[in-house]
Amino acid sequence: MSGFELIAGLAGAAGTVVQTLGTLQAGREEKARFQYEQKVQQQQADEAQAASQRDAAARYREGRLLASQQRAAIAGSGGSLEDASVIDLMNDTQDEVNLAAQTEIYKGEQQKRGYNDAAKIAGINANNAMTRAKYQAAGGLFAGVSNMYSRFGQQARSTAPATGSNLIYG
Repeated sequence: MSGFELIAGLAGAAGTVVQTLGTLQAGREEKARFQYEQKVQQQQADEAQAASQRDAAARYREGRLLASQQRAAIAGSGGSLEDASVIDLMNDTQDEVNLAAQTEIYKGEQQKRGYNDAAKIAGINANNAMTRAKYQAAGGLFAGVSNMYSRFGQQARSTAPATGSNLIYG
């Protein structure tokens, strides 16, 4: 093997190693990106739930204010809070307030589920990214070794001097 062939072989080996390391590093970076995305989705899930709870609390406050205004209006007009129609009206108002508040909580829970699903997908993608990088790195390594063998291994065998003799008549 000449000096040039040795240098070419070493350069090919180094290139294969660098390519393999680069593929693994790209996999680690992609995994980190998906893990970050997973964390963001989890934070958004928590925020969606908290926001819905705040909105529900606001609906309850509005309901209490409305009930207080209704009582004041009924009392101011000379009505009785014990009248059946007044009680029905107050109960209907309370039911609407409860429905609005529960709807806010339900919307937050739905958003939370959506964000958590996205976070799970990001986690799966993170694991898949690293697995894919490992397989690509291994494939690149084997391809590089195979390529170097094709260049130098077969060539060395075909140019090597014969070690035995061929006798025609045994």
